[in-house]
Amino acid sequence: MNNKIYIRKPLGNARFKWKQKDFALSTFNCVAEDMDLMIRNCKEAGFNLLELGWGVHHKAWEAIDVCEKHGIDLIFQDLDVFGGMMDLHDNRPVDDDKIAETARALRDKKHVVGYYVWDEPHRDYLFREARRQSDILEKEDPEALLFSVFPPSYNPGPTWENGEYFDAFEQFLQIVSPPVLSTDIYPIGDYCDLYPGHIYTDEMQLDNSPMWLDLFVARSLAKKYELPFWFYYQASKVYNTKKLTFPMIRMMMYSAVLYGAKGLQSLTATGACYLSDETPPPYPTECTALLVTGEKGEFFEDTKKIHSEIRALGNTLMALTSTGVFHSFDLAPYGKYNEIYKKYADDPKSCELITGNLPKRTSVGEFADDYGNRYILVLNREFKKTLKADVTLNGKYNIYEVSKVDGKQKLICEASDIAPVSLVVGDAVLLRVQPAEEEKFTIEYTLGN
Repeated sequence: MNNKIYIRKPLGNARFKWKQKDFALSTFNCVAEDMDLMIRNCKEAGFNLLELGWGVHHKAWEAIDVCEKHGIDLIFQDLDVFGGMMDLHDNRPVDDDKIAETARALRDKKHVVGYYVWDEPHRDYLFREARRQSDILEKEDPEALLFSVFPPSYNPGPTWENGEYFDAFEQFLQIVSPPVLSTDIYPIGDYCDLYPGHIYTDEMQLDNSPMWLDLFVARSLAKKYELPFWFYYQASKVYNTKKLTFPMIRMMMYSAVLYGAKGLQSLTATGACYLSDETPPPYPTECTALLVTGEKGEFFEDTKKIHSEIRALGNTLMALTSTGVFHSFDLAPYGKYNEIYKKYADDPKSCELITGNLPKRTSVGEFADDYGNRYILVLNREFKKTLKADVTLNGKYNIYEVSKVDGKQKLICEASDIAPVSLVVGDAVLLRVQPAEEEKFTIEYTLGN
């Protein structure tokens, strides 16, 4: 069978020199008692990018040399110098000369690829300060990734309840003009006190979660502004989470991929964040990939495995554009706000590749590359049951599975209108669907300019 090679393009905001070449797998606030051990284990776990969001001074500067030593990329922040988190740092004095000096000191470091400017700005004046500091950094280090992340729909500012979330998200993109669109949501818990009464339950799982609405909006805005979409997923017990299993984490990771994500950001590999040099974080001993000490945690091997899978899929995923996301009938985000969800969701009548009803807690994403080749990603949203089902296609197709081992395509069905899937809890499969009348061929992608 012929194997065709197609060129894929680097991604990113056209106004920046920085461009994304490979699928990003990162973790937030990569800080530990033993930085060398932590960073070494992060690399072994398959992270290819470390973030110093909320970076405390001495740990941040120590991380630079350790990342250079182990050859892993770093997004740098030192809150003593620049950056912020929500509105906690908006009134402090900022020395612009010191910001510029920091960028000059780091711009020749091979593995300092960017700066973590602002975590979850949620008001106009915070957007403008994030942009102002970004511009200072860019002037001194024009090839850097100048990173800021927009908050989820539970936050002290714009929400779905007050009708401000979508407009504020777009305003953030217009003012900050970041190189990637990144957002976050951590739905396994009680959503702190911002969504009172909306508590995760085993019965509903994520059927009524606002995560789906947030993902739809992030995807649509990323497409509108031609930005790679990155997503923080919940990888630890936050907001009074009572139970967190790795299949839950896996499902949230693949949910972002379903919506076309080109980066998956862990909050957080250690399950804890340093907030100051003087006050170490609590020491979770379960439900984390790594411990605050830097040692391997309960989910280390699972994290390593899924990162291996996504790296294998990543070359193909980087070449694809999301063209539609469709869910089984049982998904109704956030109860009474389901009407908002319907406004932003893809119309089931616009499905181009699948037809009929999907099995319970099943979702399908449709994708296309720049050459007209079509793909679907099938996700088992269920946290308790394996999915074994047939997804009905709207015609006869040759179906190729993209391997989670080496990324190669393997023909699994010929001239079929059924895509058979068997998925453990929270898992997904990426399939290429080719009209049956075409000559069979596999595809590989290679990075161009």
